[in-house]
Amino acid sequence: MAQAYRLFGHVGLFSIFGAILFGFRHDPGVPWGNLLFGAALYGAWAAVHLAMTSDRFKRAVYGDRVGSPIERRVYIVVTVATWLAVLWYHPPLPGPALDVPGPLRFAATVGFLMALFAFFEGMTFAAIDGLIAAPGTEVAYSHGAETKLLTEGRYAAVRHPMYQAAILAGLCSLIIHANPAQLFWVLMIGGTFIGFIPLEEARLLAKRGDEYRAYMSRTPWRLVRAVW
Repeated sequence: MAQAYRLFGHVGLFSIFGAILFGFRHDPGVPWGNLLFGAALYGAWAAVHLAMTSDRFKRAVYGDRVGSPIERRVYIVVTVATWLAVLWYHPPLPGPALDVPGPLRFAATVGFLMALFAFFEGMTFAAIDGLIAAPGTEVAYSHGAETKLLTEGRYAAVRHPMYQAAILAGLCSLIIHANPAQLFWVLMIGGTFIGFIPLEEARLLAKRGDEYRAYMSRTPWRLVRAVW
């Protein structure tokens, strides 16, 4: 059972990048109403995701077990299962596609792989086990002081380099799959990352206080240096 959960969590994490690289369903002839269904489908997933990360939800459901491995595992199972459902049920989207030259698509694929490497820089499968709270590991990457605050390397340039890398991967995919469906989903996923940053930082400030304020002072940029 533990190995099944571990595999499920790893597949779920990599499926985000796999879906972006593979491309989302596109059909020039389908009705534009599919956009509304796609938006509703993704919105339902995002609502569940955000609700499960809120402190109010955690206290109501888990009580004293907030931050425990069981909380993280339930979150991973629900988030991954609903994300895979989005991938399975999302409809094709309409609109014309651009004919991008092969060399440019190849360059974009290289850029995507570099962004993927940047997202997972310094991580191992064991580290991902900590992220998903696989049985036999300690919970890692939490908001609380029980885990180390990352402030060096790429974290000294911007406070959210993993989100930066994910957004860069999405931008590269728009050249690989130059169609409205890819643009729609990249905007949805990238917008979620950007929108989640203030919420995540509010929780970090609440949990870590002066430690995170000092980090914000040393590293003032969230996502893009000299911009935001």
